[in-house]
Amino acid sequence: MTPADPDLEARKAALRSRLKARRAEASAANGAAIAALAAERFLAAIPVQAGQTIAGYWPMGDELDPLPLLLALQRRGLRIALPAVQKGSRLLQFRRCDDLADPPPGGAYGIPAPGEGAPVLRPDILLVPLVGFDATGHRLGMGGGYYDATLAALREKGEKNVAVGYAFAVQQVAELPRGDHDAMLDWAVTERGAIKFER
Repeated sequence: MTPADPDLEARKAALRSRLKARRAEASAANGAAIAALAAERFLAAIPVQAGQTIAGYWPMGDELDPLPLLLALQRRGLRIALPAVQKGSRLLQFRRCDDLADPPPGGAYGIPAPGEGAPVLRPDILLVPLVGFDATGHRLGMGGGYYDATLAALREKGEKNVAVGYAFAVQQVAELPRGDHDAMLDWAVTERGAIKFER
């Protein structure tokens, strides 16, 4: 158990601010080229099979754009799902998205997500957006706790989902401040390569 740390959230917030600035800089400088290279790194390292479901995300702001990767995986026969925030819950629902040409309608908090009528899928692989990650596979998100809660719920059910952090290389740090409920990644992929973590 991580010792109680009253300053944990303040330390996370300070680091989040610095890492978001790094991410914005990388995105503005060469975002499209980095996204294409990160897709290549993922495809070279992460084993996938036709028929599997990958839960991606629609890029918001200066997040690393996963669309080149999702389109490549779709061509390989994988089903694509996008996360939807459910009212009154921190658990994300993953809904099928066949058309990646245009963003789906805005869901909760204005985040593009397939509508409630879209089929709900169980992901084999989750592509996880983040603000930062460290050398041991811990992740710093936006602070809402949605991915932490969702990954914990999937793992409690014994489902063998693979969580892959997707980020610019400048978002990696040596160590993150973390709490007991922060979920770990199985992999991280950046334009520099793929890193596998032991949970």
